[in-house]
Amino acid sequence: MQMTKNNKKIKAVIFDCDGTLVDSEVLGAKAMHEVATKYGCNMGFDAFVHSYTGRNMALNIETINSFSETPMPEEFATEVRAAMAVKFDQELKEIEGAKAMLVHLRARGIPVALATNGPRVKAEHTLGLTGLLPFFQNPDSLFSAYDHHTFKPDPKLFLLAAEFLGVAPEHCAAVEDSLSGLKAAVSAGMQAFSLVDLDSLAQRLSPAPIYLAHLADLELYL
Repeated sequence: MQMTKNNKKIKAVIFDCDGTLVDSEVLGAKAMHEVATKYGCNMGFDAFVHSYTGRNMALNIETINSFSETPMPEEFATEVRAAMAVKFDQELKEIEGAKAMLVHLRARGIPVALATNGPRVKAEHTLGLTGLLPFFQNPDSLFSAYDHHTFKPDPKLFLLAAEFLGVAPEHCAAVEDSLSGLKAAVSAGMQAFSLVDLDSLAQRLSPAPIYLAHLADLELYL
């Protein structure tokens, strides 16, 4: 496991949601791919999963339309959200160690926030299903890109969360699982941690995020 010494003490942790705290990425991709296929998209699932992670609905629809003879209908996003909710209700689990890490951070008095490119209602649903929502309710520390009209890789969502927590960005850890999220974290001047192998990323970031093989490994850097 990669180990580097932090130059600046971590005083707060800001988490992404999908793929970071809840294991929703593949389930969400399956739901969107199934609906897109019904409407004529001929993009293979493996390629779709690769392009889906960390992107908002509008960008995913652009990709789907490029693989379809006709654009997706107006009701596509609504239908996809409903299909996702069904899959989440049936199969969603937390990322291994998510609740234990949040309990550990609370016990140590380290504040947390959530910054997601997804809608608030989706985050509240998935966090609620996995028992993680209470960690972001008192006070309300859940930041949705849709609420603030800013999407990763723009760093603004992370900066808003840090401001809310009252912690300077350089003292915040940002935990992510996508290239767009890691770009946002690095641009925000935060200490970025990646749950995906850095060698799999299409681009190199500077300073390089720290790779976490397991969410529990974050404790080693606190």
